Amino acid sequence: MRATQTALRKFFNGIEPFEGLGLDAAKRDYSWDLPRISFDGTPLHTNKTSFEANVELKTRLNEAWNANPDLRPEIAHWVVSSWGGIRGNQHQTLDIYCSRAGREGPSSPLSGISSFSKILAIKDPDKYAIYDARVAVSLNAIQMIYQVSSGMAFPYVLGCNRITGDAASKPPRGFVYREAAKVKNLISAPYYWKRVPRDQAYARYLGLLRENARNIGVPLCHLEMTLFCYAPALACSVFPDLE
Repeated sequence: MRATQTALRKFFNGIEPFEGLGLDAAKRDYSWDLPRISFDGTPLHTNKTSFEANVELKTRLNEAWNANPDLRPEIAHWVVSSWGGIRGNQHQTLDIYCSRAGREGPSSPLSGISSFSKILAIKDPDKYAIYDARVAVSLNAIQMIYQVSSGMAFPYVLGCNRITGDAASKPPRGFVYREAAKVKNLISAPYYWKRVPRDQAYARYLGLLRENARNIGVPLCHLEMTLFCYAPALACSVFPDLE
């Protein structure tokens, strides 16, 4: 875990071999368009950077979550479907995620984590962060680039990005489908990393993020957004022909 933490620290700080990346660069490069209207009908116009606007929206949604418990299902649906762009969930599934998020110390299996972690990150952004397809790619790609000798092989989740991993293409394409990046190969020669069990992946990820957040002095979401932002660039650094 220490080698993985060191690689992440180098990445977040934009230190060799991650020059031009990292948190400071992400504040400029991060791009995720906000919906035109929030869950409560409020227009979401802003002249701030995409990074600043998304951080500000997360803060506002967390305040609404705490102030209006009756609105939590509506907030959860909007966060996953409209803001997060994940529209494949059934209404009942999101209701279950919302109910589970309201518990103390909710379990977090990897199944559905891209959606569920979005809700958790609104419930308590100081404690939770999003784990999705691009974040998972970044976690492994950073370690491959830094050539850690005792890494942690994080499990992937389905995505639709042509560079990081597009499960819908025929055949599937992207980083996660390259033989060298598959978990079964990361735990074998020449890497010999430790496989992160699927039911422990989210907790391990949060542990790594929290330590870095404390050391750097920033909110968790800043680091999660940095991982999300540079997943394609990291994937292409490992496999240049993906670009």
